[in-house]
Amino acid sequence: MRIDKLQLKNFRNYDNLDIKFNEKLNIIIGNNAQGKTNILEAIYFLSITKSNLPVNDKTCIRKNQLFSKIEGNISSDNYKKKLSILMNANGKKLLVNDNEIKKHSDYIGNFRVIIFNPDDIRLIKEAPGNRRRFINIEISQLYGKYINILNEYNVVLKQRNEYLKVIKSGKINQVYFDILTEKLVELAVQIYDYRIKFIDSINRYVDKVYKEISGYDGLSIKYLPNVDISNMDNIKKIMEDKLIANYNREIFMGSTLIGPHRDDFSFKLDDNDLLLYGSQGQIKMAILSLKLSEIDVFKDVCGEYPVLLLDDLFSELDLSKRNKVINYLNRDIQTIVTTTDLKNIDKHLVKSANIYKIYNGKIVD
Repeated sequence: MRIDKLQLKNFRNYDNLDIKFNEKLNIIIGNNAQGKTNILEAIYFLSITKSNLPVNDKTCIRKNQLFSKIEGNISSDNYKKKLSILMNANGKKLLVNDNEIKKHSDYIGNFRVIIFNPDDIRLIKEAPGNRRRFINIEISQLYGKYINILNEYNVVLKQRNEYLKVIKSGKINQVYFDILTEKLVELAVQIYDYRIKFIDSINRYVDKVYKEISGYDGLSIKYLPNVDISNMDNIKKIMEDKLIANYNREIFMGSTLIGPHRDDFSFKLDDNDLLLYGSQGQIKMAILSLKLSEIDVFKDVCGEYPVLLLDDLFSELDLSKRNKVINYLNRDIQTIVTTTDLKNIDKHLVKSANIYKIYNGKIVD
């Protein structure tokens, strides 16, 4: 899978941009705050329908403009597609080959990307919600049904939480509450299954990648649900029993305390939690290893590689690690890299790459 062409209108600091990409390596060079990272953000937006940054969609519309447009030509060996996203103050419109797609779940999966940027350190350092969001996005790219199941789960969860508050006030329709709980459990079991599958897939590759780029081994991702998932054949009963055991506490809290909305994930290096014991360098390498391991997971599940987006990666690495990561860039994967200085990138890679110089929201010679 690759993006052949990207067009932007009123996106971030771009009034107009029209850029064609090499099917292998593309390097976007420019000083800070000139717009190179905005190009990666736009490509990610075209894939996921939202920014990779924790921002409101409206902030992506160029200042003093009423709308923004992102358009990309996507292709593989078997197909070509034109994807478009239009945004204004009232929302956004998604199009595939100029046909509007009403549901985000029907759009996501048309174009798959993996992105790495220096801010990804928050995956380990910040709250569990960031890790759940990451996992949900990646699984949604792989399995079209997942986002529908997740959305339905969140609706039922909200209804159940609201009814727990009603119960606390002394009113209860037990039949209605039991129906909500049964549906919650049914959807939760499916979410657990997808997340287990994804984490297991990552763990088939992540330690090998970590060893290749850092020289050390022992990295794994550990799934931390608040129910025992070791016996998936009995998970429905296990979750039901735990909900019953926490019934009075949930009424007191007015909130559902058991389920995948409370999941977490940890990064382990030799069984030590990197959040507690990892150095800054180990954390960066762990996150990069996670992202690079996804390349093969995406290929295994979808039959084709995603597009790899690397934001200012080489300034984050010493020369030894930089050269080891380069081995991944020599594979049959379209890669788009941003940098402030070509000296950060191996000269042999530079020779075979498309290079775009960005200055103040424009491509310059």
